[in-house]
Amino acid sequence: MSHFHVPEKDEEQIKPFDTETFFRLVSYLAPYKGWIVLAAAALVVSSLAQQVGPYVLGRAIDEFIDPHGVAAQLDMAQRLQGLDLYTLIFVGSLLVAWGAGYAETYAMSWAGQNAIYDLRQRLYEHLQRLSLKWFDERPDGQIMSRVTNDVQTLNDMLASQLIAIIRDVANIAIIVTIMVSMNTRLAVATFITIPPLVLVTFIYRPKILRAHRQVRRRVAQINANLQESISGVRVTKSFTREEENFRQFDDRNYDNFEATMDAERLKSVFQPSIMLVGSLGIAIVLWYGGTIIMRETIAGVQNGTLGPGVLVAFLAYVQRFNHPLRDLANIYGELQSVMASCEKIFTVMDTEPEIEDSPDAVEIPEIDGHVHYDDISFAYEDDEYVLYDIDLKVEAGQRIAYVGHTGAGKTTMINLLCRFYDPQEGRILVDGYDLRDIKRKSLREQLGIVLQDTFLFRGTVRENITYGKMDASDEEIREAARAVNAHQFISQLPDGYDTQLEERGGNLSVGQRQLISFARALLRDPRILILDEATSSVDAYTELLIQDALETLLQGRTSFIIAHRLSTIRNADLIVVLDEGRIVERGTHDELISAGGHYSDLYSRQFAFSAGDTA
Repeated sequence: MSHFHVPEKDEEQIKPFDTETFFRLVSYLAPYKGWIVLAAAALVVSSLAQQVGPYVLGRAIDEFIDPHGVAAQLDMAQRLQGLDLYTLIFVGSLLVAWGAGYAETYAMSWAGQNAIYDLRQRLYEHLQRLSLKWFDERPDGQIMSRVTNDVQTLNDMLASQLIAIIRDVANIAIIVTIMVSMNTRLAVATFITIPPLVLVTFIYRPKILRAHRQVRRRVAQINANLQESISGVRVTKSFTREEENFRQFDDRNYDNFEATMDAERLKSVFQPSIMLVGSLGIAIVLWYGGTIIMRETIAGVQNGTLGPGVLVAFLAYVQRFNHPLRDLANIYGELQSVMASCEKIFTVMDTEPEIEDSPDAVEIPEIDGHVHYDDISFAYEDDEYVLYDIDLKVEAGQRIAYVGHTGAGKTTMINLLCRFYDPQEGRILVDGYDLRDIKRKSLREQLGIVLQDTFLFRGTVRENITYGKMDASDEEIREAARAVNAHQFISQLPDGYDTQLEERGGNLSVGQRQLISFARALLRDPRILILDEATSSVDAYTELLIQDALETLLQGRTSFIIAHRLSTIRNADLIVVLDEGRIVERGTHDELISAGGHYSDLYSRQFAFSAGDTA
C-alpha cells in the first residue's frame, strides 16, 4: 500500500563532469588492476603497431620505390630486398596490432564486466536493505531503471568508453610525435584543422545529444501509451474508446516523428561538416607538401626535405588524426550522461535504510504471540499522523479483526507489527520484546502474511509455495496445500506442482492465486498470521474453501485480519474499529452490533450487502 508518492522525472540528463564521481565509478575496477595493467600494456603496443603502417609505407616509397630519391643509388636487387623487408614489417605490424587489440579488448572487458557485476550486486543488495518507505515513494519503473538502464550506461563506460579514451589519447600522442619527427613544417600545417574541428564538434554535439534525448522521451511516451492501451484493451472496447485512443497514439507518434527529424537535421549538418574539416586537412597536406616536393624537384634538389613517401604517410596520418579527436568529443558528450547515471545510482547506494537492526539487537526465540501496541502514534511523512494513541493488548492465539473505512489505519497497524516502519511515539512489544531491540529476520520468520494483491513469482507452483521455506519436503508442501484446499486444483494443473506460472500467476484465477498464497504463508507454520484483505477478491465458492481452512489453521496462532466481508471477521475474538487513526470501538461482533456505534453503522452500510451475511 503506497501512502504518498513523490514523482521524479526519470529521463536521460546532462551532468557536468564530476571528477569525484568519476573516480568513485572507476574505483570498482581496483580489484582487477592486474587486468587493467594488461589492457594498458596491450593498448600501447596496439597503438604503436597501428601507427607503424603509414611510416613504413612512406619509408618504402622514398628509399626503394621513388626513382628520384635514395632508390636511385641502389640496384634492383637491393631495392627489391628492401621492399620485401618493409612489406614484412608492415604485415608484422598488422598482426601485432591484431593480437594486442584482442588482448586489450578482452582484458578490459573482463575487468569492466566484473566491475559492473560487482556494482549491480551491491546495488541490488542495498535495495534489499532499504526500508519500505523508500519504495513507497518511488514508482517501480524508476527503481528498475536504476538497476537496468543506468547500470548499462556505466557498463558501456567501464567496458568500452574508458579504454577508448586512453586509446584515442595514446593514438593522438603517437601520431603527433611521428608527424613532427618526419617533418615539422608539414605537421604544423596539419594542426591548423584542429581548432575548426573541435569548434564544430562542440557546437553541434550538445545539440545532437539534446535532440536524441528528446527522441528517447517521445519513444518512452509511445511505449507507455501502447502498454496502457494493451493492458486496458477490455476497458477500451467496453467504452468504445478505440478512435480516441488512436487519436492520442497518433499525436504521440507524430511528436516522435518531429523529434526524430530534428535530430536527423542536426546530424545531416554535423557529419558532413566534420568530413569537410577533415578533408580540408588532407587538402592542406596535399597542397603544401606537394608544393615543397615540386619546388625541390624543379630546383634539382636531390634527397630534399620532403619525399613523396613522407607526403603519402602524412596523408594517412591526417586521416587517422581526425578520428580520435572526433571520438574524444563524442565520448565527452556521453560522459555527461554517464555522470547523470552515476549520480542516480550512487544516490541510491548512499541512502541509509530508515529501519535497521540496532547494534545490540537479539534473536527473538520462538514466540507465543502476545502483542502489545503500547501508546503508538505514527506518521508516514513529517507530522501528518495516521495513527494516534493506539493502545491494544492481544493475547497469544487470539483472532483480531481490524475494521474501518479506507484510510482509517488498518494496514498501517500491520506495517508497524511487521516493523516495515517504526512509530514516532510509543512501542510495539511481542512477547515482551520491543521490536526495536530484536533482529527483524528473527521476527519475520515467525510471521505469515497474505495480502490482498496476491503476488506470485515466475516459476513453478512448488517454488511459489516454498518461497518462505525453501527446504520444505514434498509432503510438507502438499500438507500446506491440502490445509487451504489448494491441493485439488493444483493436482489438476498440467504439471501439478511443477506447473510453470506466468508473470504474477497470470495463468491462474484470482482465487487460485489466493489459495497458493495461503499455502505459502502457512507452510512456515507462523506464530502470527496476518490476512490483509486476503479474501476480498475471491469468489464465493473459493471463500468457502478458505473459511473452512481458516477455522482449523487459525487455531493456536495469533491472527490479525483485515477484511471487508463480514463472514471473514464475525468470528473474531476481538474486533477493533479504527476511524481516522484512532481506536473508536473494540469488542465482539454481537457486542458491537448491540452498541449501535461505528461498527454497527459500517455493518449496515457495507457488510450487510455481502451475500449470505446476516447480523
